[in-house]
Amino acid sequence: MAKIDIGSIQVANCNASTATSARNLGSWFDSKLSMSTHITKLSSSSFYYLYNIWRIRKYLSRWCTETLVHAFITARIDYCNSILYGLPDYCINKLQRIQNAAARLICQQSRFCHITPVLFDLHWLPVKFHIEFKILLITFKALEGLAPSYIDSLISIKSTPQYDLRSSNDSLLLSYPKPLSKAIIQGNTG
Repeated sequence: MAKIDIGSIQVANCNASTATSARNLGSWFDSKLSMSTHITKLSSSSFYYLYNIWRIRKYLSRWCTETLVHAFITARIDYCNSILYGLPDYCINKLQRIQNAAARLICQQSRFCHITPVLFDLHWLPVKFHIEFKILLITFKALEGLAPSYIDSLISIKSTPQYDLRSSNDSLLLSYPKPLSKAIIQGNTG
């Protein structure tokens, strides 16, 4: 199948051209969905804020520093991080470097110290595990009826088999989401 290259599209009197990346709800999506643009921009802004916090760190208590880091760094890393699930390790490692630098700044450790005890002291999960935890938490909330209806509609529990199997007592999820109802697709909410 041949690739289609669309340079621009004529819509009414306007000429709309394609872009290599687009921002949607604070996340950057590139044309290959590699999330490299998002990670690059996130790294750039995070290290900018880390540098500024580092410049005033000697005037701050640990609690104040931790509050600033949560406001400017971890909130950015955590925002919509479930879209990063399944990315290669080299992409996630870029975000892990941000988290490591933030942890070292809070605990006033050198950049050559071992990071695992520092993360343990702060009760922080590594970025890769935090992404998985967030997805599992959303799934748990959907199964318990605590999630919004648009998330509940995406999760289906596998029906129990006719035969008595060891897995019969387990609540298993279907590997594909159930189709959305016509009301959701058409945009009717009431």
